[in-house]
Amino acid sequence: MIKEKITNNKKKIFVTVLAIFLLGGGYFSFFAKNDGEELKYETEKVVKGVIQSAIAVDGKIIFDTWNLEFLNSGTVESIEVSLGDVVQKGQVLARSDSSTEDNKVAQSKSDLNSSALDAERLSREGVDYEIKKKAYEAAQEKEDNEDDLYDKYVELYGEDSTQALAQKIKKDSAEAEVKNTKKQMEQVEESYQDAQYQLTKSQLAYTASQEVYSDYEIDSPVDGVVVAQINGTIGSVVGGDKTTTSEPFMVLVDPKSFWFETYVEDIEALKIESDMKAYIELEAYPDEKFEGKVVFVSPVAEVDANDLANYKVIISIVDTDLQFLSDMAGSADLVSSEVRGVLTVSNSAVKNVEGRQTVIIKNGENFEEREIKTGFTNGKKVEVKFGLEVGETVVIVK
Repeated sequence: MIKEKITNNKKKIFVTVLAIFLLGGGYFSFFAKNDGEELKYETEKVVKGVIQSAIAVDGKIIFDTWNLEFLNSGTVESIEVSLGDVVQKGQVLARSDSSTEDNKVAQSKSDLNSSALDAERLSREGVDYEIKKKAYEAAQEKEDNEDDLYDKYVELYGEDSTQALAQKIKKDSAEAEVKNTKKQMEQVEESYQDAQYQLTKSQLAYTASQEVYSDYEIDSPVDGVVVAQINGTIGSVVGGDKTTTSEPFMVLVDPKSFWFETYVEDIEALKIESDMKAYIELEAYPDEKFEGKVVFVSPVAEVDANDLANYKVIISIVDTDLQFLSDMAGSADLVSSEVRGVLTVSNSAVKNVEGRQTVIIKNGENFEEREIKTGFTNGKKVEVKFGLEVGETVVIVK
């Protein structure tokens, strides 16, 4: 045990201790009587805590947002929601004037009606097909009659008789008429197929013309989001180059979906892995520390105005009852390894003496050199596995 003694140049000398506390931090000065040499040191308590090896980054809170715009140029006709409203998927949020599309829609509807009438007229139940069908059936009946009469004349007068030859001409003419009317009926059927194709085209064109109206509407893409911004009023010119603002017309935010976002250089990005534990501190909550984990490290750099490459890192945050706001600034420690609930001292308090790890313990006015065993360290703090107790005071020579 050392009792008010300092070994200097292998000589033992007695010293008078002058204890000077600087800023309450435990600094002392030792002055030797004989030569005025000064030896400074500070003390710290042995505590139980956490030692982490971590990457420190700065970042901010980001909310899941949707920036919504009108796709076509026009004048805002109506705004169907207010700031703070919770909206559902498909809900119309705003409309602009779509009168320029009315003539196109009217023409496509007229074309659709015309195509529908043509298809109906040429169908098997339609007028054109019914006329050709009746003509075909009549030609078949006439052919049968003329054929029967020919057979009768051949039987009565012979095949080369005047009656039979004359009737054969009528019979051949009836056969030709059957072929002709059948062809006409088949042509109607082919025309019906063409009409059906045209009807389908007209239906698609009409549907497309109506869908253009949706380009003059802003609809909510998801359920349960909040209207956070409306950057315009009724009468504002929106869409294309004529828009009166560079901001999105409407911004939706999901208040339940947020994360901490940061950007790091390539050297740090290579050290960060998915599922790495993180501890986040926000300037708005200086007494709080939020747990999270890395969920994404971008493999693609974002190059800033100074031509520096940075990589986005997204950190999820464990559920909390505290309110978060977009762009809250803070910092995060991305932990690669850690130990918790262990005794800790500063690395500088530990000395290696002939292969042994030792510290100097201060107990009142007495000093003691003690051997300890250390464990995990992050280069600043070191775990003490045994040799010390919570609350003991160790000396760090300056």
